[in-house]
Amino acid sequence: MGIVDRYAGAVRSSDLKSEERTTHSDSDVLGAMGVADRRLTHDRNPRWQSPLSVPLLRLFMGDNHAASQIVAILADMAWRKARQLEVRMTVLQSEDLARACLAWHRDGTCKPCGGHGVLKIPGTSVLGDRDCGVCKGTGRIPFERAIHPPEFRPVAGWLESEMTRASSKAGTEAMNALAPKLDL
Repeated sequence: MGIVDRYAGAVRSSDLKSEERTTHSDSDVLGAMGVADRRLTHDRNPRWQSPLSVPLLRLFMGDNHAASQIVAILADMAWRKARQLEVRMTVLQSEDLARACLAWHRDGTCKPCGGHGVLKIPGTSVLGDRDCGVCKGTGRIPFERAIHPPEFRPVAGWLESEMTRASSKAGTEAMNALAPKLDL
């Protein structure tokens, strides 16, 4: 069982006793994730900072309150990237773009085909052999359709790639926080 699975269980645990014999008690995992969040948010080298990592993990573990923190971080990132790419964007537009990117990242499933990529046979619950015309058989809503106006798409694409990159860092950093306790 990986650290992300352990974190999912620890978040919902009612037993937060620290056990000296183990490094994977619920309190150890929660503490390691807290250390990971501090390191990823306040790293001395800005290249290694990833303040989105732990909030995204919390969001996908069911903590919907993390969404507002993520939107605030994404909006700031979008506004700064827009300046760098010379895209005219207000702070309010960057917040709207952040919400749209997070919504697509959370649930970009194509609604007409239910994420299968193929349409159901009319009048049945059986999948047919015709590709969905909306998603072209991918099962996901095309990202470009979710972003309006079109001039924001380069910033939105960058935000999506940053969310994907950040999603992989929290578990690794939490394991690094636990590593001194482990006999490797």
